[in-house]
Amino acid sequence: MKKKILTMLVMCLAAVAMAEYTIELQDDMKIRLGGDIRARYEGYTFNVAAPDADRAGRHSTEYFRIRTRLWGAFDFGEDVTFNLRLANRFHYVTTSPNRHNNNGMSTWEFPDEVYVDAANVEIRNLLDGLLTIKLGRQDLKFGNAMIFGEGTPFDQGRSVYTDGITLKFKTEADTVTIFTLYDEWKDRTVFINDRNRRLRSGNIFTQGVYWTHKFDPTFNLDVYYMFNDVDDKQPWQAERAHFADASTSLHTAGLRFFGKYSIVDYSLEGAHQFGRGANGEHLDSDMIDARLNIHLYDDSAFKPILGFNYTHFSGDDPKTKRLEGWNPLMTQCPLWGEELMPIMLNGMWSNLESLRTFVSFNIIKDLKFTLSATDYLADEKNSTVAGMAPTGGGDHVGLLLSAITSYKITDNMSVLGYVSHFMAGDYFANGHDSYWFRLELNVAF
Repeated sequence: MKKKILTMLVMCLAAVAMAEYTIELQDDMKIRLGGDIRARYEGYTFNVAAPDADRAGRHSTEYFRIRTRLWGAFDFGEDVTFNLRLANRFHYVTTSPNRHNNNGMSTWEFPDEVYVDAANVEIRNLLDGLLTIKLGRQDLKFGNAMIFGEGTPFDQGRSVYTDGITLKFKTEADTVTIFTLYDEWKDRTVFINDRNRRLRSGNIFTQGVYWTHKFDPTFNLDVYYMFNDVDDKQPWQAERAHFADASTSLHTAGLRFFGKYSIVDYSLEGAHQFGRGANGEHLDSDMIDARLNIHLYDDSAFKPILGFNYTHFSGDDPKTKRLEGWNPLMTQCPLWGEELMPIMLNGMWSNLESLRTFVSFNIIKDLKFTLSATDYLADEKNSTVAGMAPTGGGDHVGLLLSAITSYKITDNMSVLGYVSHFMAGDYFANGHDSYWFRLELNVAF
């Protein structure tokens, strides 16, 4: 197995010399082909997933995680494109407190599934060039991905797609995206090695609109509304920090101000959720995200940036009959890059306040270093954080320190190293420190 992994990494290096390949069929028809490989070696200590657990007899989990994607695009002139992307991702676990590999759907042994990662038709230049329609399986992301960025949260980085139709109206000052989506709890298009994996908390119908208006570079505005109807029919037990029945009728409305002035860029976003829970409970939750980046000396080769970020995900007050916990239905993913906290939280960004600061700079050209510190507090100290009970009586979840180094070797090849250290706070009665790391190679061809 290790030989197969090394062979794949050699193939990555061999692919560096390649680029997107184009076949001209006629003057107005062509086929474009390409792909990418992302190879990761990752690991984390046992207490990432359970800060309160006794460390005696426990050891870390480490694994290779390799995703390969091949894509093709069929262009009919300037106005119509058919897109298809196939992908495969597998794990090879090198150390774990559990059975390592060949353990059913949970270990992703080679060659694992081949699945349809994208399949859509894009029609452009309608209504005098103002309208673009995309129909089929596609990736969606809006703003800082605080309300929509991950369509398949249970699959550990396998994919992010969603199924449906998007209509994008674009003028010089305005972009309006209207989207209607329907995503089932599992992928029924897997045609090789189907593992019957659960990808979502239920079948999700989504409808929404996202409008961006550009006043000038210093001030821009996003306004959005999204409705989600979740039908959770199976299984009937709590999973990944979700309720046993995650069915909900969820409305999310919000806005974001953003722009750049002189050496400062900023983003201020707020959203409110309302609707009904699985048992008819009233939903009443909020999210606030504020970001400020200071580009200290962009004219230098170092390009240093000092950044600050405050985020609030409301928590549920156990004394009320309402559900005040923020529901990150379409954003259960690593919103800030590293995966220590998403592993701990199962992607459930709720009942949390975070204060983050970072500094980043170029060591040399194409070699970037970032150091960050994030402090996490429970919004409601007597309520759970991602299913973890408040055993310590305090509201300090913990302090996260992270460092990342990335190097762009060529235009289509890069490497990255990432390490994080979490120090548990008084939210936990017996909280232990924990660590997470990643080594990554990316190649596009």
